[in-house]
Amino acid sequence: MNEIIFSELLKIFLVSLIILTTVIISRRNLTSLINIYALHSFILALIALTFFFYDGALTFLYAAILTVASKSILIPKLLKKSQKNMQIYTDIEYRYLKPVSSIFLSLLIFVCGFFIFYRIKDFLGLNQLYYLGVVFGFSLVMIGFMIIFSRKKIITKILGYLVMENGVVLLSFFVGEMPLLIEMMVLMDLLVLVAITSILAFGMKSSMEEFHAKLNPFKNWFKWREIK
Repeated sequence: MNEIIFSELLKIFLVSLIILTTVIISRRNLTSLINIYALHSFILALIALTFFFYDGALTFLYAAILTVASKSILIPKLLKKSQKNMQIYTDIEYRYLKPVSSIFLSLLIFVCGFFIFYRIKDFLGLNQLYYLGVVFGFSLVMIGFMIIFSRKKIITKILGYLVMENGVVLLSFFVGEMPLLIEMMVLMDLLVLVAITSILAFGMKSSMEEFHAKLNPFKNWFKWREIK
């Protein structure tokens, strides 16, 4: 793959990621959110494949396969199963930030990212394309954190965490060490699987408050053990 095709494909995929992230911020239907996340992760895998065909490093191929298997197939299926068990189909509850406010804050995050990394891009040895990729990766991390902060339902918070993870992976494509990237992806996916398993086990209906209520018996058990 020549450099021009590589550059143009990366730009298309990066813009697609940003568009899908904006949709995730504003969307309220949970099934639609999960499907968009699966597509979001698939585009991330396409970016890894683009690097593989350009660079030839097998680690990019492994990253693409792992991303499709876990983020585009396995985790979305588990999330849909959790959603079905909880019988929740929309998330209309927000903390502090409404969808319109979240979109404006996302734009502000992008602008801040451009200014922050513009000052250090020469130090990092980034060309214009890689600089753009780093800004987009950083923005995804911050937007994922914003989703966690602004939404109330557990399953939507998990999606915010997953968007953060995709941002970390995207950032690693442009500035990180690939073996470390694979280890981080495996670890983060395991953490997400544990969180989803917790949802299935406890049968949480919606929010963090209900999850804490479910944990109260365990708190009492620990207190009893301390007294004993």
